[in-house]
Amino acid sequence: TPEDQRTLPESIDVDELLDTESDDARAARVKELLVDCYKPIEAFISGLLDKIRGMQKLSIPQKK
Repeated sequence: TPEDQRTLPESIDVDELLDTESDDARAARVKELLVDCYKPIEAFISGLLDKIRGMQKLSIPQKK
C-alpha cells in the first residue's frame, strides 16, 4: 500500500555497508535507515548482513 511505501527508504547503499568495518556498525546503519519502517526489520537486517558477508568474500582477491 502507499502508506507502507512511505515508511521504507528508496534504497540502501550496499557499497557503504561493504565499507563499514563491522556487522554491528552495519546493523546500526540499516536500523537508522529503517527507523520509520513499521514492519519487523530484524529478519531483513539479518538476511542483508548475511548477503553482505558473502559479497565481501567474493570481493577479496584470491591469492594464486
